[in-house]
Amino acid sequence: MPEVKTERPPDLLPVRLPGRAGADSTPSAEALVRHVKEGLRSRQYTFGDVLPSESELQELYGATSDEVRQGIQHLRREGCLQLHDEYLETFILDPGTERVGLEPTDELAHRVARLESLCGELSARLATVESQLARRNRPEAR
Repeated sequence: MPEVKTERPPDLLPVRLPGRAGADSTPSAEALVRHVKEGLRSRQYTFGDVLPSESELQELYGATSDEVRQGIQHLRREGCLQLHDEYLETFILDPGTERVGLEPTDELAHRVARLESLCGELSARLATVESQLARRNRPEAR
């Protein structure tokens, strides 16, 4: 039985790509590929972000549908895009750690350490506030 996909919901907003500058002589497909890769590399875009529709990309890059499809196919071959499982003609970005030079374990370890530090600080602050409240609410010995 074939998979049934639905239209992309209107509240699923795509990333904002810069489009092609008026004086830019770079072919549309190349500009699209470059902008997506730069956005992934700089972490402006992350896994799961949605690419604009083909018609939106055509307008943004002043491109034909063939040029946009060529750029999309190039990004898919390189593993930077996946076809969305649920929505028709919807591509999601997939930066893939090896493609953008990220070290996921190092980055994750750094984030976890930072979160643990922040949790420790919050716990200390909470203990201080709780002890102050306990002193205020303690009945005075008369």
